Formats: sequence, structure tokens, C-alpha cells
Amino acid sequence: EAIAIIVDVGPSMNQAPPGAATALETSIEGVNMILQRKMFSESKDEVALILMGSAETDNPLDDGQCYQNILIKRALGVADFQLLQMVQTELQPSNTPGDFLDAIIVAIDHLENALQGKKGFKSRRVILFSDLGGPFGDQELEKIIAVLQNTNTELNVIGPSLEDDDDSEQGGEGTGGRGADVRPNGVKKEKTAQQRAGEALLKHILDQVSGECYSFSEALPALSYFQSRQIKPIAWKCNLKIGNLDIPVNGYVKVKDFKLKQSWKRVYAQDTAVAPGTLRTYHMNNEEETEVEKEDMVEGYRYGNTIVPMTEDDKENMKYKAEKCLTVLGFTKTENVKRHHYLGDGVLSITAEKGDEVSASLQLISGKQIKEAISECSSSAPRIGCLFPHIKAKYECLFWVELPFAEDIRTFTFGSLPLTEEVTVNKKYKPTVEQLKCVDDLITSMDLSQAQENEDGETEEALKPKITFNPYFQRVYQCLQHRALHPDDPLPELSPLISHYLEPPSGMVANILPILDKLKKVFKLEVVERKKEEQTGEAMFKDGDTDADPVKKRKLDDRLVGGLQNLTKADVTEVGTVTPVDDFRSLITRKDRDMFDEACQQIQKRIEQLVIDSFGQQFYGKALDCLKILRQECLQKSEPHTYNRFIRKLKDTLIPKGKRDFWDKVIKEKLSLITKLECEDSEVTIEQAQTFASGQVKVEDDSLKPHEEETTDDLLDQL
Repeated sequence: EAIAIIVDVGPSMNQAPPGAATALETSIEGVNMILQRKMFSESKDEVALILMGSAETDNPLDDGQCYQNILIKRALGVADFQLLQMVQTELQPSNTPGDFLDAIIVAIDHLENALQGKKGFKSRRVILFSDLGGPFGDQELEKIIAVLQNTNTELNVIGPSLEDDDDSEQGGEGTGGRGADVRPNGVKKEKTAQQRAGEALLKHILDQVSGECYSFSEALPALSYFQSRQIKPIAWKCNLKIGNLDIPVNGYVKVKDFKLKQSWKRVYAQDTAVAPGTLRTYHMNNEEETEVEKEDMVEGYRYGNTIVPMTEDDKENMKYKAEKCLTVLGFTKTENVKRHHYLGDGVLSITAEKGDEVSASLQLISGKQIKEAISECSSSAPRIGCLFPHIKAKYECLFWVELPFAEDIRTFTFGSLPLTEEVTVNKKYKPTVEQLKCVDDLITSMDLSQAQENEDGETEEALKPKITFNPYFQRVYQCLQHRALHPDDPLPELSPLISHYLEPPSGMVANILPILDKLKKVFKLEVVERKKEEQTGEAMFKDGDTDADPVKKRKLDDRLVGGLQNLTKADVTEVGTVTPVDDFRSLITRKDRDMFDEACQQIQKRIEQLVIDSFGQQFYGKALDCLKILRQECLQKSEPHTYNRFIRKLKDTLIPKGKRDFWDKVIKEKLSLITKLECEDSEVTIEQAQTFASGQVKVEDDSLKPHEEETTDDLLDQL
């Protein structure tokens, strides 16, 4: 698209009440938003900047009498930071008014001349920022309308709101009708007779050409969001196979997870125009660290205890090869496809091949008759998915959603909420009718489908995905734009437009406040005083300080354990070597304070001690039990970093000391690194975990250490 932006810098644009933004300042903000959207979306649209009412005159139509005070500030070209800086620093108000009709003619002429010889431009647009406060001549009005129509140029005007004459007659000046211009900050500025005449003329033009008029209060919020690059849809062509019937279809990406990292570039900090190269070398794990050429490297995969090398040719031949197709395996009902089985990062829209009427009719018939089709998608590795019919008034298609294989499913067992009559439950935990009704009212009051009002006063859905921008990406774009324009300034605060997405709709908050107050009353929270601890038998008959705290009676797994042994059992303060697993459980289940981190450190020391002090494999079983409980609790409490750091350290510690046999048992018991598939907080991928399990550790050569003479006492200590 070719866009000519006209900005009025005349005297009327620099008038505003004290404390309010002028029309020129608001226009500059709007131009900035347009340019930022083009830049961050990596758009190929080209933009020209034209000033009207400027002290200078520079345009091809200037003959000394007409088209005065109109300056082509920046010729048509791709939007960049230089243009953005020009708008922010070089647009200054002047004392000379300009003719907005002359400026539109100059803009149309510039687009026509600048596009000569250029291909690929499908549309033209002229955007006028003006309060229409300057004089104008309408001698060439019909000519302007004809040129706009013949060149298919769209005209957009951002300035005062154009309202019906009836509103002006009824409201009059000062009532907020057509006689007053409402700015984004809520300040009303009375319109002059010149502005009303300009509005009438523009309204006449917009009735005959393609275009719209927006007030500043309407345009700026819509331009405030950064847009990502729009990817041209690429068709995935294949045949939809149903038995021996082939239907040519095209697949288009309907939903796709947006990735921001593709736009980051690594550059030299002192000169961002220079992109540094990357040099990677490979070395053998020996004393000389002999360099190995990349051509001599192959990937190896662990098969048991053996590393199996696989060349690039082997990997290529190992791949599953099949003809690209979309094969229907069978049909099923909607309820048989579980929502939590939806897999993948996108949705494909499957349509009949363009121009093939037979395929379109066959797809339409099958789409209306079937519920859902379970299909297999084959291009490289086969995938299984479900085709959902999607029928609208204007089109029909099938949505393809990927489904999991058995290896993709993770099975977890959770305790159910025993709220039914069939399950025996303590009555005090069962919600009352009043409590259930209160929660129902809360859910109803927070219904997003009726959460906000549109311009017509009708309720509509809030947070629609197609108009809801990702706050994280918007924040990144905001900071990038600020850093580019203000390299030395601190990053700005979070924009209110971004924080708006992080809060419930304002109308909804007001509605739920009385319900939340009622919720607090029906669900009473009381402070439970701690009962006095009972003394154990050991503490009762113990000699010594009577003021010392009594030893607490322990509870394991919240179940009372009786017997004389527990009456004399002291409070566990550390992980011992006799029952380290039980000691660890006791520490992490303490109610008086959180000892998880401390308990993890203690059991880690015990694991190292048990393995290193073990005579042969004497204590290996106990050490493995400790490692299992540590891994299990780190998974349950979402602390994978604690376990991963320790297991890396343990490997580097044990193998150089000749405990390779214990490490093999660790791998056999699958106690390696915790991956992302097991815990979302982990940063370890499956490939990294496999590499870690099969990797080698540098072993210190004992022959290089200074030799110390062993004495008889040393030999006895070793025995």
C-alpha cells in the first residue's frame, strides 16, 4: 500500500486550553502510531509525509500562486526510524494557514509520480490530520473527487468529529454536538465557522469516494496497539482420501503460536550495524584437547551402554517416508474427542482446491453429513488429528486439530473432591446451598460473553481473541520503540492500554464487589489457635532444664502413629544415615516452618556420603532410595532446578572417584535430569537430558598427582 500522510501545522492546530494537548501534538502522536505499526509489522507499505500550512513551499505543483505553504517533507518510501525521529523533532507549528484541498491534490500527484515503475502496490491511501481551521478554495472540488475515484485512492480524515446537521441544530454550540470538538483528553473546543464549512465540504467528498472520517478520540486508541507482521497464507496442498476417493484440498493456517524470538538479531554492541560471525570448533576430551574437523563428526545415540554412531545418510534413510496426504481413518462423535487431547500449536483450515467445483461439492456434502473425522496427516512424520466441520453462511471448511499418540499422553492421578452423596465425607466440608448459590452468582456476574457495552449500548463479549493483543509482546514493542528513540533514558512504565488486558473489565469489577462481600460472609475464615503440645515420655523423665521446649509428638503423613516407640521419639532435626528417607519426609512435612531447601541440602550430602563410603555396592540401595525421594519431592513441589543442579554435581563428583557402577544404576532407574515434559519449570529438553546421561566426565589422572607414601595406618584405615 502507498500512503501519503498530510499533517496540518497551521496556527489553528496550535491552539488549546491550558493543560490540554493541541491538535498538532495529538496529530504527531497519531502519525507516530501509524509509523510504529508499519515498522514493527515489517510491512512493505511505503509512506510519504506532507506538511500543509508550513512556512516553506516545496512541491511539483507550485507555480508561485497555487499550492502554497505545502511541503513534501519525506518522499514515498518504507517507514524507518529516521522518519519516526523526523516526525517527533521537526514538525513545528507555523503562523501560515494551508488549504487542505490543495494538500490532497499534492498528495495524489506525489503518489502517482512516485509509483511510476513500481510493481506490487495494490492500493493507495491519503490520511489527513487537520482540524480544518484554515481557509480553502473549492474551485477544483469535482476534479478532486474524480481523481480519487479514478485512482482508487482511499481518503481518511482524522480530526474533528463529523456529526449530522440535525445534531447541530438541536444541540447548538456548547452542547457537545457538532458545535464542539471533543479531544481525547475530554476537553471540548468550540468549532469555528471555518471548521464547520470544512466539515461540510469533507462530508460531501466522503459521500462519493472510498474513505472514512475519525475523530481524535476514536482514532488514537485504535492505533495504540502494535501489530505483528502479517504472514501471507501458504496453501498446504494434498488429497483428502476417503477409501479410494481422493478430494484435492488446500490447508491454511488458521491459528498459530506467535514467536517473538525470530526477530532478535545478535549484533556488536559498539556498532549495531555490524553483525558478528560465529565460529565453533570441536575438540577431543583428552589432555591435548585435539581439534576435530566438523566433517569428521557424527552424532551418536545411546543404546543401553553402547554409543551407536549415526551418519547423516543413516539419519536420512531412517526417516519415515510417505506421500503427502490427508487420509480419513474413520468417523466419531464430538464427545469422543476430549478437549485436553488437542495437541500441536495451531489449527489448519481445510478447504476444497480453488476452482475445483467437484471437490467443493464433495467436501460440502461430507462436511454436512459427518460429525468428526479422525484422519492421518502424512508429509514427513505421520500425525493423527481430527477434522471438525465448520459451516458458515458464506463458506464451509474443515478444521484440523492434531491429536496425541500414546507416547504423548501423561497420566496423573489426583484426589477427587468428595462432594457427592456416594462418597463418605465430613459434613463440615460439604458446601451449603447458600454457598453454592453465592459461587454461582459470582460466575454469572463474571460472564465474559456479556461483560462490556459497544457504541450502541448493547452488551457484547469481552477479550475476543481476534482483537485481544498479547500484553507481553505489546510491552516488548513499547520498550524497543522507546529505546530506539531515547537510547539514554530509562524504560517507560507499563502502558495503561497494556495493563488494561491484565485486569477484569471495569464494569464487571463493580458488579462483583457485593457478591464478594457476601462470599466472605458465607465462607467464614477463623483463626485456629494452636493447641498445647503434649510432652513425650522422654521429655517428662528427662533431667535438665525444665524451661526447655517439650519435644513435639510427630505425625507422619498426617496419620497418627501409636506405640511406645513414638512416645519416646525425638523431633527430627536432620537427615541421618540410618533412616534418611523417613528423616527427609519428616523435615519437609513440618508444619511450624518450611525446611524443604535445608532438607534437600542434607539429603544430598547423605547421598554422596553413602556412595563414597560404600564398601562395594553395600549402601547403593539406600542411596538410590534417597535419590528417588529427592527427585519425587522436587517434581511435586515444582523445584526441578534443585534436583538438576545436584545430579550434575553428583555425576562430576562420583565418576572420577571410580563410582561409575553407581552412576549406571542411576541411569537404569531413570533418575537423570528433570525435563520440561515432566515439569514446566524445568529448562532441560529431552535431547539435553539424553546427552547428559550419555556424556563423559573429565577424569583426573591420578598419575599426575604427587605420590604420597602409604603407611600401615593408612592401609588399616582403608580396610
